[in-house]
Amino acid sequence: MITVQNYLNTACNLDFSSFPEALKKGDDLTRKALAQNGYHSNETIKRVVDTYIEKLNAYVKASGPKQTQKQLTKPAKPSPTKTKKKSPAKAQAKPRAVKKAVAKTEAKPVEMLPEEIRFIRRYVAMHGKVKSKLSVMRLLSSLQKAMLEKRIRKTSSYAKEMLQIQDQLISCAERMGDEAEISISSKHLEHYKEIASSQRIRESIALLKRFVAIHGREGMEERAERLMKAMERMVKKGKIRKDDPYAAKLSEAYKSLKIFLRDKKAAPEITESELNGIYGLLGMPGTKIKPGKPKGLAGVVSSQDLMNMDFETIGLRGKFQELIGDPSVGFTAMVFGQPKSGKSTLMLDFAHHLASHHGEVLYVAFEEGYGYTLKEKITRIGAIHPRLNFSEELPGKLGAYDFVFIDSVSRAGMELDDMIELKNKYPRTSFIFIFHATKDGKFKGGNELAHEVDVIIEVENGMAKGKGRFGQGEMEVRF
Repeated sequence: MITVQNYLNTACNLDFSSFPEALKKGDDLTRKALAQNGYHSNETIKRVVDTYIEKLNAYVKASGPKQTQKQLTKPAKPSPTKTKKKSPAKAQAKPRAVKKAVAKTEAKPVEMLPEEIRFIRRYVAMHGKVKSKLSVMRLLSSLQKAMLEKRIRKTSSYAKEMLQIQDQLISCAERMGDEAEISISSKHLEHYKEIASSQRIRESIALLKRFVAIHGREGMEERAERLMKAMERMVKKGKIRKDDPYAAKLSEAYKSLKIFLRDKKAAPEITESELNGIYGLLGMPGTKIKPGKPKGLAGVVSSQDLMNMDFETIGLRGKFQELIGDPSVGFTAMVFGQPKSGKSTLMLDFAHHLASHHGEVLYVAFEEGYGYTLKEKITRIGAIHPRLNFSEELPGKLGAYDFVFIDSVSRAGMELDDMIELKNKYPRTSFIFIFHATKDGKFKGGNELAHEVDVIIEVENGMAKGKGRFGQGEMEVRF
């Protein structure tokens, strides 16, 4: 039974293309009435919508669900079948044909999965699951961005499939309500699954990625132990052999983990040349050369030596680079503005960007906690990522995080000494401190901290202004 309460979720599964014109118009009217709250505020609209839903239920009941329901993607056209008696010879040949097909689809081990296969895997993973409209729009947006940035090109082997998926996602988003069960036609689903399983990441590469994620970071004992066991298990099962092209680098990583756990060092580490080699094969930017101890008397260096020094930056790109430049690893920032100016919204967007491209992020929501307003902002911005974590209090150990947001400093009860202590204790973790400011721009502790931080961001009247050691700029806050 279709009702006003379940209309948006139920109607998206109905094939209105075959419905009478009056019911099509009724669908448009009902969607607008529910979206604009006209159903509850206007008695005439309420009466028209109730009449329409009554007729819609009668039509669906008379036509039967099979004739009125549709898949969210185009259904495969049924091919005509012929009934023929199969000879024993053909029946025996069938198993051999199946084995041959399986051999053809054996996954090819690769260092990096192409963007197209990654998108196809994400799309296939949606099949049969109830997803929100936000999830569908997020995948569509990511796909279109990859096309615009030419990470997916027209010359791609899977260009046709990418355009198909784009069209299917658009159609799905237009028809669904707040959420719906995603259904991919059997024809497309089998084809996409075949592509998705055609390549796989080498086991050695997958393990090296896990090693890079904990390299040089404190508090990684448990993850290091699990990674060591995973390496041993892969070797024992024969999935990683001596002839693996990356066996030598994996061996170096294993030794580093063993020394880290045995000697109880602060963090697992390997030589810079080995690390750069791993970064190279993973397709990641190499590490920068850190400035060593200056040569000469009393720490004096020549201008030439100074220019030859290179500093490790996080590789920030996009709108946030235009706002503050490309900061170094372990940078500190203070963000301030009057209440309701959009500070938290901007910083949630920044936290999501950092989690998506640069590492583990912790957002400590002292101000809002696990409340409705925080959830609403996360949903509105789309700040959802497996590396974006939230907490109501500051954990005892922060070495596992690359970026920590503290919102807000006043609600956390932190003083200038507390912030400086955090910065000194975790030199490779970036801290973003958020302050409330009064109308005259004053705030407790902020003026003193301004001399200590690398970046200052002021939010006022929907605009953010950034300045600091790495650059300056402006951007509009997305409310």
